[in-house]
Amino acid sequence: MPFVAITLLAGLQTVSPSLYEAATLDGATRWQNFRYITYPLLTPIIAVVMTFSVLFTFTDFQLIWAMTRGGPVNATHLMATLSYQRAIIAGQLGEGAAISSAMIPFLLAAIMVSWFGLQRRKWQQGENND
Repeated sequence: MPFVAITLLAGLQTVSPSLYEAATLDGATRWQNFRYITYPLLTPIIAVVMTFSVLFTFTDFQLIWAMTRGGPVNATHLMATLSYQRAIIAGQLGEGAAISSAMIPFLLAAIMVSWFGLQRRKWQQGENND
């Protein structure tokens, strides 16, 4: 959470106050300021933060393992803790490696969603990819 909060705060500080002032003079409400100024300017930062958040969640091992060891009744397992339990503790290295490898498509999907979202944003801003 601190990473997300600090990154979004840094992004908010890059938004020029003159944009809000001009929008207010044009009669924009607070909601319109957020919708048409704040959110579009923070979209790239939100995409990067969400990508890192997904990566950190998938690879978060220490906290879950130290607190619950995947229990009770395997209710709090992540793919990382489940693969560790199967490979190292149970001695089934192949099954643990398969579970670990199953994370790759999910992580690639999260990265690709972020990547294509950022590329779409570049296209909307009129940047040429030639």
